[in-house]
Amino acid sequence: MSVLIDFSNTEERLGDFGSAKFKERYRDSPTLLGIAYTLVTLQWEGTPEILTDAFIPQDKDIDSFASTLSRLDYECNKQRYPNMHQLEHVSVPAFIEFDNVCTIFLGIENGMAKLFDYRNNVLLEHALTNEACTVCEISEYSKIFREPPPESQDKSNWIKYAFYRYNDEIKSLVLLSLIINVLGAMQPFFIMGVYSFALTSGSETTLFWLTALAIFLAFAEYGFKRIRMNILATSGKDLATHISQNVIGKLLWLPYSMTSSAGVSSQLARLKDIDQLRKLVTAESTLSYFDMPFVIIFILAITIISGSAALTVLAGIALMLVFCVYSRYIYTQATAKSSRANAMVSYQWNELLRSINTIQGLPLLRVIRSRFHAAHNQSLDDAKGVSITNGKIQSMGQGLIQAIGTASIITAVLGVMAGETEAGAMLAIIILVWKALGPIMGIYNSITKFKTIKAASTQINALMSLNDDRYHLEKSPPIRHFKGNIGVNGLTHRYQGAPNGLTNLAFSVQAGDKVSISGISGSGKTTLLNILAGLEDRYQGGVLLDGYNIKQFNNFRYRKAINYIPFELHIFEGTLESNFIIHDGVIAKHQMEEIIDFFDLHPWLPDGLDTHMSSDYVEQLPNGVQQSLRMALGLGCCDQGVIVIDEPFVGCEKEYVKYINKLFTEKLAEATVIFTTNDKSYIAASNNCLLLDHDGAQKYFGFPDKVIQTIKS
Repeated sequence: MSVLIDFSNTEERLGDFGSAKFKERYRDSPTLLGIAYTLVTLQWEGTPEILTDAFIPQDKDIDSFASTLSRLDYECNKQRYPNMHQLEHVSVPAFIEFDNVCTIFLGIENGMAKLFDYRNNVLLEHALTNEACTVCEISEYSKIFREPPPESQDKSNWIKYAFYRYNDEIKSLVLLSLIINVLGAMQPFFIMGVYSFALTSGSETTLFWLTALAIFLAFAEYGFKRIRMNILATSGKDLATHISQNVIGKLLWLPYSMTSSAGVSSQLARLKDIDQLRKLVTAESTLSYFDMPFVIIFILAITIISGSAALTVLAGIALMLVFCVYSRYIYTQATAKSSRANAMVSYQWNELLRSINTIQGLPLLRVIRSRFHAAHNQSLDDAKGVSITNGKIQSMGQGLIQAIGTASIITAVLGVMAGETEAGAMLAIIILVWKALGPIMGIYNSITKFKTIKAASTQINALMSLNDDRYHLEKSPPIRHFKGNIGVNGLTHRYQGAPNGLTNLAFSVQAGDKVSISGISGSGKTTLLNILAGLEDRYQGGVLLDGYNIKQFNNFRYRKAINYIPFELHIFEGTLESNFIIHDGVIAKHQMEEIIDFFDLHPWLPDGLDTHMSSDYVEQLPNGVQQSLRMALGLGCCDQGVIVIDEPFVGCEKEYVKYINKLFTEKLAEATVIFTTNDKSYIAASNNCLLLDHDGAQKYFGFPDKVIQTIKS
């Protein structure tokens, strides 16, 4: 059995994709089997687990085929052919659909089309008839060069490229905004005509047509606004979903060493950034940005009616722009002051926590109170100041807009009184003035959001520019199955600021060995497991697995290829079956039932795999049952070659030692198992034992007898 994937060994690859734990998934989603065999033909470097994660189910099989391969960076082209003779020009493998039959096209031989019927898992031959068919073909270029999408080329501007995806929709919004504003500018002229004509003429027919046209323009404007709003709602939702999926996916793909040290607040901050952009692309007020350039249309219309009123509006808009700049400056100053206060609080906390050893002789509560009282008060006062400043800016701005509108109307009234304009024109000017000021008011109301949106975009761009595990995935050797030969040489590890740690460890483990790690609390047992499990990469020395340095593997691929059961295995809200899938990936139901039977858990699971699990439910179970459940969820189908367990059956070792002996002789007989324990019976079940000294040095490695003798009864 090879450790790395051999792409040229088609039989071995088909065996991997056809293993027992995937058959149940193929029965539920037959298209997945067709895609799997297609990828084997293309010598895809991924694993069955990655494919099942990437699979996108759709109503039509051909859409599932195209969507899934596109997600794996293949370029797919769907095309309709009038007859099957056109298949001679199609590159294989390809998806073909004809007469409600879906298959994988493998080529033409002796005038017959070779097809793979993935629903029945058989090869077929079909004559090249005149039936029409739909083909989803993979481009020859993408079979060789699967380049990343454009947004990953310039990672520092990821948000910009995310918006570029909807370039056509943005153009449509701009065009619709132009039409809406032209209609909005024309409507007052008809209203002016109706008013003036009603006073000067007695023709009801003409009056009727003018009124009808004005009403038609009003309904047309409303209809185009509805279309524009629908585009914003659908495309904005898609864009928000695209941003959310990619940002959350990025957080999940970041290396463990990077995310493990990040606080919960920093993770939640990125979700808040997503929410800010979601509001931007879905809020109706966003349309004000599209209307703003066309304010000139209303000003031209006002100019046609009354030049003096147009000058008043222009002067008001100029004054409004100056006020916007001034308001932004005031708001920026207020928020910067608040940010400095919040930063001071964080600094004070960090300084206190770093100096905790030096102030233990002082009354701690008094120290905290004196250090943070002023900083917190300043922070609260500044936050209140930001709120007050924002309220003042909003009130002043709305008052200014009202003043501009009122001044324009007074100018129009004065024009009527002076005989320069008609009364109907005055009415039209009033409508046009408010239409011109509408977009300005919308943008002004969102002025306080500019800084927030800019900061959110900057943070997301910075996050998306980081190199994650997925970025390095293709550069890493693809792992098929580890045999379990482990070699550790000169392994040394220190946590920052710690005087002691793992020191110059050296030992070797043969495939199939069961190795226990023993030592007092704080000697580094869990740290060693984290290193072997790929969760901690900040160490010196070498760790070889089947002759490969584990650092040369992609961290995601390495952690998927071994099985690590931590001291505390998180229980997710949901059924037991869903918890198995979350912890173990693809696993058949009968394999879940087998491991539950193995640990005799059925009496504690009233609904079997459908039993609703939660932290509260598990906590009320006896400790032994909790540990058995942890082991069952952690082991899953027991198909990995390397198993790493932190304290199996902790707190109930003697009562459950029978399961360890049974595991080592049955389900894990061929696997290499490394586990931590200080219990004699568990150490006795191992082939070798590593004993760590209190300072992390290697005290002994070998047969467990000597370690058992040193442990007090």
